[in-house]
Amino acid sequence: MAKREEGITENLLLCAKKEFLEKGYKEASLREIAEKAGTSTGAIYVRYPDKSALFSALVKPVAEGLMSRFCAAQDEHFDLIFEGKAETSQELSTAYLYRFIDYIYENFDAFKLLVCRSDGTKYQDFLHGLVRLEVERSGEYYRQLREVGKIGETPGREVRHMLTSAYFTAVFEVVAHDMPKEKALAYVGQIARFFNAGWDSLAQWK
Repeated sequence: MAKREEGITENLLLCAKKEFLEKGYKEASLREIAEKAGTSTGAIYVRYPDKSALFSALVKPVAEGLMSRFCAAQDEHFDLIFEGKAETSQELSTAYLYRFIDYIYENFDAFKLLVCRSDGTKYQDFLHGLVRLEVERSGEYYRQLREVGKIGETPGREVRHMLTSAYFTAVFEVVAHDMPKEKALAYVGQIARFFNAGWDSLAQWK
């Protein structure tokens, strides 16, 4: 019985993913999902209280996974300051970017939902959440760099917000345009070089 219930849940999630990918959250139909899964809407409501909960079941794990990796990357950048290796921060940032791409492509459909099909859900501002976190942490990061005499200026909050927003938008274009992974890796490498040079110029490293 447990295996049968598990099979129903897996099939519902598979059909839900296809429906959300095709129509987006707002236009997706629980009735259509149930029909394609060969069951009833009641079977959905037993497992998920509403459509948003069903959508969340598909994207929450990867959203939290990426956020966890992002926070780890930020922590390592702060560690570089205390280790006297702040000048290697751009290499670390680029290395983490490639790891993020690996993670995204391991879970591509879920990220497609998260980035392109989440309008109307609490995840519609996911990228903005990443931007806000980066802006807050980068402010503290630059403050510490200035205290130890590594940089001459601290880019203002407004500038950091606009550039960070542009950066994340550019990176997630690989998802929006269904870019093959090999091409995506080359693309984000160019993005990294462009933004790294820009941040170096603004911060005026010593």
